[in-house]
Amino acid sequence: MRAAAEKLGYRANARVGELMAHIRQARPLAKAEPLALVYLEGGRAAAKKNGFAQVVEEGARRHAETRGYRLDAFWLSEVEGNARRLAGILTARGISGVLFAPTTGAGRIELDWPWGNFATAVVGMSELSVSPPRAGHHHYEAMREVLRRLAAAGARRPVAMVEVVTNERAHRGWQAAWLACGPVQAARRLWLYREGEDAEMMEWMRRLKPDAVVADNEGLLRLAQKAGWAGAKERSAVLSWHAESEFDGIDQGYAEIAAHAVDLVVTQLQRNERGLPEPAPMLLFPGRWREAVVTGR
Repeated sequence: MRAAAEKLGYRANARVGELMAHIRQARPLAKAEPLALVYLEGGRAAAKKNGFAQVVEEGARRHAETRGYRLDAFWLSEVEGNARRLAGILTARGISGVLFAPTTGAGRIELDWPWGNFATAVVGMSELSVSPPRAGHHHYEAMREVLRRLAAAGARRPVAMVEVVTNERAHRGWQAAWLACGPVQAARRLWLYREGEDAEMMEWMRRLKPDAVVADNEGLLRLAQKAGWAGAKERSAVLSWHAESEFDGIDQGYAEIAAHAVDLVVTQLQRNERGLPEPAPMLLFPGRWREAVVTGR
């Protein structure tokens, strides 16, 4: 039935969905056709050039349309960081459903936001001063999948390189999975990388002589190559694979994650729920294993 509807070009009507939900619950209908994607850091121009940001935004926009909503993007920087002012703008525009875009830092974000006026969800693992619903990547399960594949390829002495900031934002999920499921002496075979440690990390690589390498991004894998790593294709893996990756690895699937965040918000709107649910739902997805697209290692 769904396939037939899609073939005919059917799209859900947001008002009808809300009407039926509120008829069943005998609650007043809330106007919630528009949704907002709020960027908490950076500006409009930078977001348009950021491939990851565009994956998130387009994933959320496409799915919002299938649910009968539209998605409008807003930047906190354009109101000089005044969250209350931005919330007032959204209210004036009839927007009561808000998704917060992923951020790049590891620290907790203090956000003066009138939570009781909105249905909200966070895309990704960024920590706010409160706990809204969220959809994010399951870093622990992703690392377990990489370890399983490396073991199947015959790796016995793998090493892992993970940037500290990314690891903290991921709630140390990669680190935890490596220590729990990784090789013998896993702790000494994990490098938590900080900017400026290139020489030290390269020396560590030469000393351990690994037979497989896992890294959270391609930059770290290239450092491993500079240190002499020339392992086979099936023994190099990146934890943040993208469409032009030179290495196999985990596609975190943030277009799908953004879509699930839309569902979290829409469900609240259709139930006429606002504010912070307790406990807040958290949807985590392990991503998919992908092979390298670009050759030339």
